[in-house]
Amino acid sequence: LRHFCPGRYEGPGPDGFSGGYYKALRPELVPFLTSVFNDCAEGGSLHPDLLVANIALIPKEGRDPAAVESYRPISLINFDAKIFAKVLANRLSPLLHDLVHPDQVGFVPNRQLFDNTRRNADLIWWLSSRATPSLILSLDAEKAFDRVEWPFLFATLSRLGLPDFYVNMVRALYSGMSAQVRVPGSSPIRFPICNGTRQGCPLSPLLFLLSLEPLLAAIRGHPEIRGVQVGGESFTVSAYADDILLTLTDPISSLSHLRPVLSDFGEIAGFRINYTKSCAMPLYMSHTDAASIESGFGFRLAPSELSYLGI
Repeated sequence: LRHFCPGRYEGPGPDGFSGGYYKALRPELVPFLTSVFNDCAEGGSLHPDLLVANIALIPKEGRDPAAVESYRPISLINFDAKIFAKVLANRLSPLLHDLVHPDQVGFVPNRQLFDNTRRNADLIWWLSSRATPSLILSLDAEKAFDRVEWPFLFATLSRLGLPDFYVNMVRALYSGMSAQVRVPGSSPIRFPICNGTRQGCPLSPLLFLLSLEPLLAAIRGHPEIRGVQVGGESFTVSAYADDILLTLTDPISSLSHLRPVLSDFGEIAGFRINYTKSCAMPLYMSHTDAASIESGFGFRLAPSELSYLGI
């Protein structure tokens, strides 16, 4: 409870209890919550009402109010679920430095976006100074956080060496989740949630990083997906959560091996690339090879510049 800043994560969920309620009654509630959460470590479950979320629809400015896409959904989960998630996040966060490769800088303590942007600028300069045929590829993931398959997530946590009691706790937090859309003038209808890392959950971005790491590891370790070799080290991947930038040499061959890796990972993990929104910038490639990136692989071409994380 001490880690929750005023106003952050404190909005009430469906049960109506805010962070202020839990802070005011901390001596009375903490022993009870501790008992419930510890039971999950032994394979216990949480009550379904604790795991339900309200979804509020926020209208986008200047959009048609009759169109579904004109609204931004905001998920409000119960505060006791946030407490449990925050406890798990605090346990996991110090381990991320060892579990997640340095080229992933999103949500990992002491890593900065600047680390990747500076490195990518240096790699582009290095490629340009040698006129090396290469490709800068920005991948657009389609609803990446919402599509994570839970069986894959739980298996990944175990494979990474997290103890069984911790995986049991994550499973208890994510199994049996549901949501209900709040629309003025109508009664909410509850529906189950069967995949994804949850919006408004302090643990969600950390779980997503770990679920994505097998894909990034497969790309880094594939002998036919060639990155930039500098000083005996290969640089292929730069990532900030689901924003992925690949730096490829031998581009046509690398892409032909990249597509099956993305497809296979998507089948088991739920991850899906939006090829029409992904963008490729060729460097020193022939016109024929550059054209085949769009016609043969489906990536949109950006002939002269490419925006990554707004830069």
